[in-house]
Amino acid sequence: MSTSDRSSVLPTDPFDLHLSKLIGLPNGAHVQPAVVQDIDYYGNVTAYMVQTVKTDTGQTVFVTQVGAREPKRYILPPAVLRLIDRQRDATTTQIRRRHGKRLAAERAATGDTNPFTPAMRAKALATRKRKAAQRAKRRTA
Repeated sequence: MSTSDRSSVLPTDPFDLHLSKLIGLPNGAHVQPAVVQDIDYYGNVTAYMVQTVKTDTGQTVFVTQVGAREPKRYILPPAVLRLIDRQRDATTTQIRRRHGKRLAAERAATGDTNPFTPAMRAKALATRKRKAAQRAKRRTA
């Protein structure tokens, strides 16, 4: 059904249509909208209303942005959310790697070449052996 065939009472906005289509699906779930306000350096206040809907195809986020100008509404499909998650994980990995290199350089500068105690090594070896045995057991089962 095209939007021109719809009654003037029914919603015609793609945001409303998509949200109403996804809410209430048998295997789906949704949370109530949450509002967060952001104030920029100049004192302009922008409110963001965010609602997440989960379906069999993934999560979809509906964002309404209300500021001094006309409100804007966005739909973030599952592919965009996966991209955001990948980028968040990548930046976290970069920061951890950078922090690890800095710590290693500090240890090398102080002359501490091996930060692991014999007890820590023994515990790690026992854990590796236990997990290897579990994997071998799963393969034979």
